[in-house]
Amino acid sequence: MTYIPPKPFAWNHCGICGNPLEEAFDGEQMRPYCGDCNRHYYRNPVPACCVFVRDADNRLLFAQRAVEPCRGRWTLPGGFMELNETGEQCALRELSEETGLTGQNPRLLGVSVSQSADKGAVLVVGYVIESWHGTLQPNSDVSNLRFYDKAERPDVPFEAHRELLAHYDDVCL
Repeated sequence: MTYIPPKPFAWNHCGICGNPLEEAFDGEQMRPYCGDCNRHYYRNPVPACCVFVRDADNRLLFAQRAVEPCRGRWTLPGGFMELNETGEQCALRELSEETGLTGQNPRLLGVSVSQSADKGAVLVVGYVIESWHGTLQPNSDVSNLRFYDKAERPDVPFEAHRELLAHYDDVCL
């Protein structure tokens, strides 16, 4: 089945009352607005985290996606942040959910924002997992896991992951 990305997300109706939105000035610029709820709607990025996990041979862990978008492609393990969750908590939860590994001491690597066909934009926070234990076991939305040397890394479909990988190579290798 060929993946067809959805149209970019746009606020057309109020998420609270369901009424159609109109454009109104929010003090800075025109934005979608619900007069009944007195609420502006913003096109903010959705927060996510990805993790950088090294093995004893200094190879980096990649996860093969089992879901769209980009099913079958290799990316860094990670996923979307939940409400009331810190970036560190998200990174460790996603590591556990997708790989079966338990991580300790996540260290902030950097942040990247890229466009997403179905989310508008995604703000990805990258964490280096300083230590981990467990047995690799693909779970959640991952079908396979593998450590790669820098020279053999797969092409990564997400722009934010590519930017964070370049930063990782600059500061961690």
